[in-house]
Amino acid sequence: MIRRAAFDPEVASKVRGVIEPFLLSLAKTSNPISLRECNQIHAKLIVSQCISQTHLTNTLLSLYAKFGHFRYAHLLFDQMPHRNVVTWTTLISAHLRTGSLPKAFEMFNRMRATNERPNEYTFSVLLRACATPSLWDVGLQIHGLLVRSGLERDKFAGSSIVYMYFNSGSDLEDACRAFHDLLERDLVAWNVIISGFAQVGDFSMVHRLFSEMWGVHGLKPDDSTFVSLLKCCSSWKELKQIHGLASKFGAEVDVVVGSALVDLYAKCGDVSSCRKIFDSMEEKDNFVWSSIISGYTMNNRGEEAVHFFRDMYRQRVRPDQHVLSSTLKACVDLEDLNSGVQVHGQMIKGGLQNDCFVASVLLNLYASFGGLVDVEKLFRRIDDKDIVAWNSMIMAHARLAQGSGPSMKLLQEVCRTTSLRIQGATLVAVLKSCENKSDLPAGRQIHSLIVKSSVSHHTLVGNALVHMYSECGQIGDAFKAFADIVWKDDGSWSSIIGTYKQNGMESEALELCKEMLADGITFTSYSLPLCISACSQLSAMQVGKQLHVFAIKSGYNYDVYVASSMIDMYAKCGTMEESEKVFGEQVLPNEVIYNAVICGYAHHGKAQEAVEVFSKLEKNGLTPNNVTFLAVLSACSHSGYVEDTLYFFTLMLNKYKIKPESEHYSCLVDAYGRAGRIEEAYQIVQKDGSESAWRTLLSACRNHNNTKIGEKSAMKMIELNPSDHASYILLSNIYLGEGKWEEARKCREKMAKIRVTKDPGSSWLI
Repeated sequence: MIRRAAFDPEVASKVRGVIEPFLLSLAKTSNPISLRECNQIHAKLIVSQCISQTHLTNTLLSLYAKFGHFRYAHLLFDQMPHRNVVTWTTLISAHLRTGSLPKAFEMFNRMRATNERPNEYTFSVLLRACATPSLWDVGLQIHGLLVRSGLERDKFAGSSIVYMYFNSGSDLEDACRAFHDLLERDLVAWNVIISGFAQVGDFSMVHRLFSEMWGVHGLKPDDSTFVSLLKCCSSWKELKQIHGLASKFGAEVDVVVGSALVDLYAKCGDVSSCRKIFDSMEEKDNFVWSSIISGYTMNNRGEEAVHFFRDMYRQRVRPDQHVLSSTLKACVDLEDLNSGVQVHGQMIKGGLQNDCFVASVLLNLYASFGGLVDVEKLFRRIDDKDIVAWNSMIMAHARLAQGSGPSMKLLQEVCRTTSLRIQGATLVAVLKSCENKSDLPAGRQIHSLIVKSSVSHHTLVGNALVHMYSECGQIGDAFKAFADIVWKDDGSWSSIIGTYKQNGMESEALELCKEMLADGITFTSYSLPLCISACSQLSAMQVGKQLHVFAIKSGYNYDVYVASSMIDMYAKCGTMEESEKVFGEQVLPNEVIYNAVICGYAHHGKAQEAVEVFSKLEKNGLTPNNVTFLAVLSACSHSGYVEDTLYFFTLMLNKYKIKPESEHYSCLVDAYGRAGRIEEAYQIVQKDGSESAWRTLLSACRNHNNTKIGEKSAMKMIELNPSDHASYILLSNIYLGEGKWEEARKCREKMAKIRVTKDPGSSWLI
């Protein structure tokens, strides 16, 4: 309450000299001030008889309003003996800042009713609040009042008019007209119009306005100017130029400019520049940390991104949703569950465990490790699930290869229990769960939904349909879905080319390559390996060489997958020397490249060379994987190197802790079988028990006329796959080799009885 007391000018002057600087310092602070502290200041003003000083009371009013104590702010406002335009503007701007637009406009109407004339600052805050399409009519009324007051050409209010017109979706000519009507254009006004054109994507206009501001009017750009300029960067070269200009004016170390530079350098793939700018910044807020972490994650530097997150935590900077989301994406890329669980812990500490934005990424992390129970619990706890969360949950089921059932149930649930609009991305997620012929009916249902929702011509959706039909073996439907895509991108062509190649239609795949080039789509690191692989299957080395030339000209010859496909193509075409040349040209070959050349040597029966390349792989600090071992085991077994085959098999188990698959056992069995050590091969097959291992053993029994184990192998194969003709034919041949004509006849009769037929032979020559 404001109490009336005898006013002592001398006492008031002394107290004012102390309390005025104190109040001004509090008004500038960003640290929250409690209600109790505001009440204490209020009491001090009353006791010191300074409450009647309007400028001090205005400062107290701004403190109440700034930190959300609106009840006390209005009590103080109602009891103030003298109010001026600052008093009204303070309370109006506070309500606008908290989103209380009706209350703010009510206060403005009360202000006008008391004949208090709004100034340029009052109009400015109201105009900026109206900078949305929904408040366009209100903004026009405020603009009209501004014109009546004669302040429309004021630089402060005028810049707010420009801002409103740009952000309310009106004609840009109105914004430009308001800008040109200003009597004096300061840096704020220039920044507003430059930012407006940057937002609508008119980058040439931004550059022209910047040149006029700096070159003609001599105004030095500030942090806001550089943020707008950075929005217009379309290349690494332009980014470097603006960065140089920002450094010249000392804006590089600004938090907003610095975070924008870090983000853009990351998008250009220049991680070293990201780090330099980050290290040069003295102050780092959440935006800066988020930019550096997301930048490293984006550039496949997930391990360093996680280190940045830990550094951020050690510096006691509280991570927000964007930081947590980027760090979790890095954990997904690294397949680092432990770090992901730690980030999940920070989410819980920060009260963000049910935040939809972060939890959607966390779903992907747990789903990638098969923890469907944890994924389900997390999903059900998310507050106000958006469509992205539902998409993530559907993708989690699709990733676990459980078929289309669970994904279809989730789609039905989202349609039944929410008002969310099903997007193309949702349908794409369900399509990814359709992985074989049994899922084809579900895939067709989703296709019908896509047609009904008129998104079948969309590139992303069309690509998913092509992939689904390809996985289900429906090549004709895949091509129809491809033909329906209006804007076919590299992914569209890669999908259909891959479909034909995977289904043994390599000639048609190469014809599609020609059509792709005729359509103006050039080869990329995705489509080029597919076409080269088709050449390897057809032994079309001349076409493969043409693709190799393109790879060299376009710089793809150093790409991992392009180079490995070229090595494989030359090897399968019988020119291992060319494969060796491609291998030798690689600057930093990885496991994929080494695997390709080892497979090539295995294909040519050059076991010694394959072993030497394997040794190089280990010397270069690379870790062989199951494909590497399969290649070297195949090379050794085909060359009859029994001891070497056993050595690499043991190495795989003991040193690299790789669990052998059926193919690895088959190679070991093949090595023993070729050496005539049938008994030892039989012992190994009994441990594995796969069909391919038994078939390899049966073939070895035929070659070495071992009827006893051959019969056992054939019976086991028939048990595993009764409809496979190979077991009957091989057993029959064993009997014939031993002169057991009756047993061979019975084997053939049994084969005819159960209607198992031998596949006819084929030849490229006839």
